[in-house]
Amino acid sequence: MEIHSLTSTSLEDPLYYLRNAQQVIQFCLTRYADLLLPTEKCTLEQLLSMDESHQALLIRMVMRKGDLFRTDTLNYSEVPDQRVAIAKLTEKGLITQKPLLSLEKLCAMSRRAECLILSQHLLSTKHISTSLSKAHLIHLLLEVCSIQHPQNLDDWWPEAPFNIIQLTCQDLFDRLRLMFFGNLYQHWSEFVLSELGLQQFESVPLLSDSRPFQHRSEVDLYWQLHQVQEQANQGASIEALYQSIPAPIGCDWIDYRRQKVLFHLGKEAERQKLTELALKLYDQSQHREAKLRALRILEKHESAEQVFHLAKEVYKQVKQPEVLLGIQRIQKRCARKTNKAFSIPAPIKIPTHTIYLSKPDQGRVEQAVIKSLSDSYTEIFHVENRLFTGLFALLFWPALFAPIRGAFFNPFQSGPADLYRPGFHASRSKWINECFAQLESGEYQDTILRRLKQKQGISCSLIHWPSLSRSLVKSALASIPATHLTAIFQHLLLDLRYHRRGLPDLIALNHVKGNYQLIEVKGPGDRLQDHQRLWIQAMLKKAIPVSVLNVKWID
Repeated sequence: MEIHSLTSTSLEDPLYYLRNAQQVIQFCLTRYADLLLPTEKCTLEQLLSMDESHQALLIRMVMRKGDLFRTDTLNYSEVPDQRVAIAKLTEKGLITQKPLLSLEKLCAMSRRAECLILSQHLLSTKHISTSLSKAHLIHLLLEVCSIQHPQNLDDWWPEAPFNIIQLTCQDLFDRLRLMFFGNLYQHWSEFVLSELGLQQFESVPLLSDSRPFQHRSEVDLYWQLHQVQEQANQGASIEALYQSIPAPIGCDWIDYRRQKVLFHLGKEAERQKLTELALKLYDQSQHREAKLRALRILEKHESAEQVFHLAKEVYKQVKQPEVLLGIQRIQKRCARKTNKAFSIPAPIKIPTHTIYLSKPDQGRVEQAVIKSLSDSYTEIFHVENRLFTGLFALLFWPALFAPIRGAFFNPFQSGPADLYRPGFHASRSKWINECFAQLESGEYQDTILRRLKQKQGISCSLIHWPSLSRSLVKSALASIPATHLTAIFQHLLLDLRYHRRGLPDLIALNHVKGNYQLIEVKGPGDRLQDHQRLWIQAMLKKAIPVSVLNVKWID
């Protein structure tokens, strides 16, 4: 079964946010009906059948932070009768008008003047200075008040000048948010407050077999992992949280989330100097940096001889150049301590030049270089990380937008959710190999130029459309050999998250000779970073023309 695209709602419609939310609800009811309990489906269907002003009030609350709300902060023109709306939402079990409140929560929701009245009510035998700040009033209330258990507002403060209501469907809407976005860091407002028609998205078939969540237990599992990380952020015991981590999961994209949580707990354990636990967590995580961080811990606690040999073994297992560099540095330090003969292979010398320019009144240093070096034969573009990632995306478009499980959750994605996951390449090897075959056969140029026209304006996380003019793309393809593009794309695929940045600033295209030069510009006081140096060295190994240009200002 394929799920069709959602439709856009104009911002001119005062209920546009509700229209968008209704579509999300219907989308989840259609795509994940078997993962929702009968009571959950009934609740959502009843909500969609209610008066729109009542629905609007609920969605307004869902979009806001927390689940407790003062009714005097819920005044919206599209909800003409708030009292009736609240009564109807209460009747359907979506909110409660008598929530239990801790004193701390009540104080947080009260203004300073209200906190003063509340303290005079609860601490009637105590003199309360009217000049106390809200923070001091709250501190006093929490310290002196004898009532420690939660109560409803009437019990705390019968004469309170406001009412408080609570969402009782927050968990259900969090579940919908997770199934729709594929994560819990995106919020409703990011979607429902957008005019969806302002962006174009690639149409990816949302088929049953590519559905990210196949079982309700998988949604629960993701939620459990999220809770573990949230609790770690809030200072919960890492030892206790470690015990609650589920076993390896038979779903690659969710298990990747599990690996990230293990790594996150490992870093927190390391910060708390729980060395053995940190090593255990890193050992169980497949995160790209887990082995490197474990080696750094061992370097402080084990013999240099032992760490040197362990680093040697780890080095064989790693592919990412940035991590390899970190391991080499550990090996070098350990070798020095044990008087071992060890040397890192000398990197290819980076061609470096210096140019003296008058400092412009405004504009970036790259623009000053372009102005100085351009002539009638040479056209220079400031491309940085945009040209090669853009060419990559255009050629590998079918791989980027393949209907892989765990990649596409809804029709409003600028790219696959697994773009930066370790399994991105393996899960798309068929499409990726076909694209590299085009580089060998020469078909790639027609493909890239055709897609540049066909896909123009479609949101893609690897493309900045204003930077990919047709003239630049044509000139670049005419000047850059296919073997060079192949090498650059292979390096990108080693680690798309980190290799999409650090590319040289400028490309100089010589229209007479039909060749090109990549230039990394460094202004006064600037120097190459590791990720930039690794890119340049990877290019030099493949005989790609690249150099560093140091700019010095003429006094």
